[in-house]
Amino acid sequence: MTEPAEPAPLASLAQLKARPGVVIVGSDAEARALTALVDASNLVRAELPPALLTGPVPPAAVTVVCQAAGRAVRNPQGFESETAGQYSYRYGDAATSGVYLTEDERTLLRRISRRSGLRSVRTPYAAAPDNSAPYSLPVAGHSEPFPWEPPPS
Repeated sequence: MTEPAEPAPLASLAQLKARPGVVIVGSDAEARALTALVDASNLVRAELPPALLTGPVPPAAVTVVCQAAGRAVRNPQGFESETAGQYSYRYGDAATSGVYLTEDERTLLRRISRRSGLRSVRTPYAAAPDNSAPYSLPVAGHSEPFPWEPPPS
């Protein structure tokens, strides 16, 4: 069974290299940078509606992809601190190493997609067959169900 091919990154290697502090030398470094671009693009795709990515990629989305990939390229081991005298270093936790989106980047992506943090969802309901008796919805973690009246016919 063959694995599906990953979609192309939303930003190019040249766009990543143009960012300050990003130095990519050698084929191994380029391969890691390309992987970081793909990972960052996948995270951005998870935040944006697909229709927004069918045409040209919004410039702010390219910026977010390059920022996220750039963090991984500049700091591949996930160091959080380092001291020169009596040498010491500290690795970050798993959440801060590798490719990730910051809360500010997620907020920017929500603004691009014109989404707020709030959403409404239609929920199906099933009224009593004769549509006369109310019924209740079970609520996880509660012993008492939530009372529900079907809308008038």
